[in-house]
Amino acid sequence: MTKTKEKDQQMGSRFISSIFLKESPVRNLLIIAAMTGLFEMMIMLFVPLHDFSRLAEALINSILLVLLLSPALHFFMFLPLSRRIVERKKAEAALQGEHDQMEQRVIERTAELEQRNLEASLLKEMGDLFQASKTTDEAYFVIAQFAGKLFKNQTGALFLRNPSGTDLEAQASWGDWPDDFQAQVIPNDECWALRLGRIRVETDQSTVSVCRHDPSPGCGHICVPMSAHGETLGVLYLQLQNHLEDNSASVQEVERLAVSLTEQVSLALVNLRLRETLRFQSIRDPLTGLFNRRYMEETLERELPRAERTKKDVGVIMMDIDHFKQFNDTFGHDAGDAVLREFGILLKNHSRVTDIACRYGGEEFILILPETPLEVVQERAENLRVKVKQMSVRNSGQLLGSISLSCGISLYPKHETNAESLIQLADQALYQAKQAGRDQVVVANSH
Repeated sequence: MTKTKEKDQQMGSRFISSIFLKESPVRNLLIIAAMTGLFEMMIMLFVPLHDFSRLAEALINSILLVLLLSPALHFFMFLPLSRRIVERKKAEAALQGEHDQMEQRVIERTAELEQRNLEASLLKEMGDLFQASKTTDEAYFVIAQFAGKLFKNQTGALFLRNPSGTDLEAQASWGDWPDDFQAQVIPNDECWALRLGRIRVETDQSTVSVCRHDPSPGCGHICVPMSAHGETLGVLYLQLQNHLEDNSASVQEVERLAVSLTEQVSLALVNLRLRETLRFQSIRDPLTGLFNRRYMEETLERELPRAERTKKDVGVIMMDIDHFKQFNDTFGHDAGDAVLREFGILLKNHSRVTDIACRYGGEEFILILPETPLEVVQERAENLRVKVKQMSVRNSGQLLGSISLSCGISLYPKHETNAESLIQLADQALYQAKQAGRDQVVVANSH
C-alpha cells in the first residue's frame, strides 16, 4: 500500500510539473485565466458599480466578459488560426522552393536540348559536306572545321592509319594543336585506345598512360578508336580542359559527343575512300596508274573551251614505244608489262600538276599540256625521248634491251580547234616519226 501511495504521489508531481513548470498550452491557459480572474476581482473590489450609469455598467460588464472569454478565444480561435497561417506560409515557401527548382530544371533541360539540337545540326551539316567532298583531303578540312565548333576551346586531332596500316598520321587538328608536334606520325600500336580496342577516358593525372600522340602528357584526355565495316581507321584524340576533369557529368557529355563524331566520321571516310577507289578504277589504267583514254578525252573537251577563253595554247603529245612487239615476242608479255610500268612512272615523274598523262591504248600514250606554247611542248617531248633511252628495265632479274620513243605533236589552236581532230593530227605526226626511222619528235603540219 505504501509503495502504491508513493507511486501515485510521483505521478501527481509529474503531472503538476508538466503543467506548471514546462511550456504548454494548458499552463498558458491557466496563467491567462488567473490573470483575468484577478483583474475582475480588482475591478469588483475597487470600483463601486452603483456609482456608474447603466451604460458604463454595461461597458464594464462587456469588458469583463471579453476578459473572461479571451483565453478561450486565444486558444480555440486565434492560436489555431495563427498556426494555420504559419503552416500555410511554410507550405507556400516549400512550394515556391519546389517551383524554383522545377524552373531551374526546365532552364537546364532547355539549354541541354538547345545544345543537343545545335550538335545535331552541326553533325548533319558536316555529313552533307562529307557527301559533297570529292577527296579525303577535303573531308579532313571539313572535320577540322566542325570539330572546332563542336568542341569549343578544346584541343584535339584525328589520327588515321596510313595505307600500309603501320603508322598513325595526324590528318586533321583543331584548337591549340601544335603545328610542329613531333608525333604527327607514330606507330599505331603506341596508342593505348587502339591497343585495348575501346574508349579511354583519363582524368586522374597520376594514372594517365602517356601516348605519343598526346602533346600535353599529364592532362586529362579522351581517345576514341575509329572503325567502320570491321575496318580500324584510327583514333580521335581530345584533350580535356582543367574545369572538365573534376566534373564527371561534363566528361560524359564530351565523351558522348566524341563518340557521335567518330561514328559519323568513320562511316563517311570509309564511303569516301570507296568512292575514290571506284573513281580511280574508272579513270585510271590499272597497269601504269596513268589516266585512261576516257578520262583523257573528257579532260581535253574541258580544256579547249577554257583555253579559248584565256587565249592560251594546249599541247598534245602522242607517244609510242618503239618495237614494243619485239619485247613481247623476245622476253614475254611480263617483260612488256614491265616496260609499260616503268615508262608510266617516268611519265608521271616528268609531268606537271596541270598536265594530263594518259595511256591511250597498248604501247601508245598521250600527254596533254594546258597553257603551253609549241616551243615548250617540243622541248618536253624531246626531254621524254632522251629519258626513255636512259631507262634501264629489268624483268625477273634480266636486263631488257634498249628502249626508244617516237612522239607526234599537235597544238590548239594552231593546228586544230576540235579535240578529236587534234588527237588525229598528233597521231599522224607520230606515224610520220615512225616512218622517218623512229626515236624522234615530229610536229603536225599546220592547216
